[in-house]
Amino acid sequence: MLSHLAPLLWIAAVYAVLVWLAIAYWALRDARARSQSATFHTFAMGVNLALPFLGLLIYFLVRPGMTLADIRALELEQEVLAAGPEDGPEARPCPACGREIEADFVLCPYCHTRFAKRCPRCARMVRLGWGLCPYCATPLELGTVPRAAGQG
Repeated sequence: MLSHLAPLLWIAAVYAVLVWLAIAYWALRDARARSQSATFHTFAMGVNLALPFLGLLIYFLVRPGMTLADIRALELEQEVLAAGPEDGPEARPCPACGREIEADFVLCPYCHTRFAKRCPRCARMVRLGWGLCPYCATPLELGTVPRAAGQG
């Protein structure tokens, strides 16, 4: 009966060795993603080779909590937040071509799509379909639009 189980035991042993080596390799790759220290890389792989399966638990206890990419992303986010808002004009994408244009443009200088007009009284931007300026209550229909202040 033992001779029938021998091939299964060999398969199980080979599988266990492959899992053991795979865990050690994974720990090495994970250590490289979390630290630049060659000593830590060696420790991560060595503890998993020396103590199969238990080494993985030890590695989980001592590994850094964040990867180097996470740390770099956090640093970049902190730099952006510390810099504050940009002093330049606000930009937005053109609804037709998608290029960046300034927020107060009434037409796109690239594709010439008109998406707003200026109120003749208060000079604020209003959308093309509006019949009344929401800022100064000036009617925007042709013929009833008053002239802007200062025009003769």
